Amino acid sequence: MEYFLSEAQFNQLFIGKDFVYLMKRVQDDYQYIRLNQTAQSLLSKEAIGKMLSAISSSRNFAIIQENYHLAIALNKQIDYVDYAYIESEVRKYETSVRPIMFGDEHYILAITKELVCDRNIEDKFLFMRSVFDHAFFSTVILSADGVIYEANSSFMEDFELGNDKLKQQLFIDLSIIPKDEIEKIQNYLKRAALGENIGEKLIKLHTLDKKERMYLVSLFPVMQGDNSFAIFLIMQDFTQFTEQKAELRSKSHGLEVFKAALNYATSIAILDIEGNIVEVNDLFLNASGFTADELIGQPYNLIEPRYHTETFLQTINETLDVGRIWRGELCYRTKYHADYWVEAAIVPLKNEFGKVEQYLSINYDITDKKRMLTELKNIERTFRLITENTNDLIVITNEDGIIIYASPSYRIYLGYEIVELQGQFYSNIVDEESKKEWQSFLNNFTGQTDTQLELLLKAKDGTPVWTEGNVTVVHDPERETVSQIMMVSREITHRKERENDLLYLAYHDSLTQLPNRRYLLKEFPKLLAEAHTNNVCLAMLYIDGDDFKDVNDQYGHDTGDEFIRNFGNILIASVRSHDLVIRIGGDEFIVILTGLTRDTEARNAQMMHIINRIRNELKKGWTIDNHHFAPTASIGIAYYPDHAKTLDSLLDLADQALYKAKEYGKNKLYITETH
Repeated sequence: MEYFLSEAQFNQLFIGKDFVYLMKRVQDDYQYIRLNQTAQSLLSKEAIGKMLSAISSSRNFAIIQENYHLAIALNKQIDYVDYAYIESEVRKYETSVRPIMFGDEHYILAITKELVCDRNIEDKFLFMRSVFDHAFFSTVILSADGVIYEANSSFMEDFELGNDKLKQQLFIDLSIIPKDEIEKIQNYLKRAALGENIGEKLIKLHTLDKKERMYLVSLFPVMQGDNSFAIFLIMQDFTQFTEQKAELRSKSHGLEVFKAALNYATSIAILDIEGNIVEVNDLFLNASGFTADELIGQPYNLIEPRYHTETFLQTINETLDVGRIWRGELCYRTKYHADYWVEAAIVPLKNEFGKVEQYLSINYDITDKKRMLTELKNIERTFRLITENTNDLIVITNEDGIIIYASPSYRIYLGYEIVELQGQFYSNIVDEESKKEWQSFLNNFTGQTDTQLELLLKAKDGTPVWTEGNVTVVHDPERETVSQIMMVSREITHRKERENDLLYLAYHDSLTQLPNRRYLLKEFPKLLAEAHTNNVCLAMLYIDGDDFKDVNDQYGHDTGDEFIRNFGNILIASVRSHDLVIRIGGDEFIVILTGLTRDTEARNAQMMHIINRIRNELKKGWTIDNHHFAPTASIGIAYYPDHAKTLDSLLDLADQALYKAKEYGKNKLYITETH
């Protein structure tokens, strides 16, 4: 990971409130490699190097592992939403998982944002919270793993337990639970964590003084989609039948709280087994325009048939007939034949024998949302008529760079289908060479309106495509932090190729195609910065071929040129991939060895290993026009930072060392002395 992404680069790249993690896959687990400052404040820096399974709960690990595995398997970004119950609040998180392949290793870049919970989950939580705060029964809020978040005063009074002894403990570890009841209670908790309502189960509990008491318990999961993030455990004391009156009063109070919470949150209708309306709340009446007298006793025929086929309605009935909850969007018809859309959940209500007796219809009004979506579709249709008739590459992203719209030109020039691009990060089609520039723009576009960018894109088949684009940032005046980015680009690949050819000629030797002195001047500051950051050493080898002049004089300049090319190829083949070989002129070359240790003895061993490889390859030699050459070379050496800290100083010292090496004869080396 040393050369993949340093900690400083990672923290500079991911500044903000989002939690950002770089993870390495280790078999079926993931290891923390990098955490930005926000993530470190949550997990602490000590998490780096540890495994995900060692830090996360079993529930969170299963969810994270599934999405990480899926992102790697599909080799594309995976987004998922999760919920957590923290400090008496529901918090919603959205995570973008991006797979990265480095060498033979799989990595994951995970970016987690905290979102405002949607109305559906808020209402569920507020209702359950209301029940918790007002309930006469002993009530406990548990995590999906059975850890105690909170307990109400009734529970603490019943069992004489303090709040400080309860929080963050497993419920089944409490002293009030007999050993012979643990397995049964664990089973109930597991079923509730999977989304099942567990109603009125009789269990045995102990008081602190070991007195046995019988309780009727019910477990209610708080769900979002198929996931539960909390479990409400309600317990009624059935030890004394003389307490039945108090229990009935408590039930009545609980129902009133339940009804008040539902009336505040959403529109409700209760139907009998035949589908006739039994009861409706005020919000339902306000939305439909009917009075209670006009609806109660009538069939539930408010569903607008223009938008729902017979097959669709049959599916609803089949779901309810087997006792399952149906969820989806419905269009209702008001008293005045106006349409209004709802997000509905129809829940079968069962008696103590498990038989369905009534249906509860819970409806959230989404009419404005549906109307807005229709208007947006009309605007989009007009926009497409314009963009589909231009050769320009037009893309619109949100403030995070996620593609909202891409014009058909992206299919023509890059080969991507539009559905492959929408919802993906634009950076996914940006080549590595331009990703830094694109990310820099995303990090700094606030306050900008128009910008020009040259970006190298990757076609679907891997072909590089250069583009020149005008970028316009459209800010939402009502929401200062929300913007859309529109970029109109044209393809300039041929122009960039000509520019790159000229740039290559400027920085490379025409005979050997090796980097030249101008390239060394440009790149050396970067090598120094990396060596300083990583606390490593550089070695500058000034190499001069012995008796090269004799080759030119004896065999001619053509043979001499081929000799130099072979000499340069030997150097390239002998050093490591991250080292640098420069031709200065004639038979003089500079080799920069990077990443050497600061330990003098070990560093000399590293360097001599490479020099011996060069000498051995030169000793093997090569043949030009039936003439075999096996030259030797003299080498002068200077170290950064031991001998000098600037390029000019290192060059001068290495040159002087080369001169001294030649004084000892051919095929010698000399290391600058440390003063």
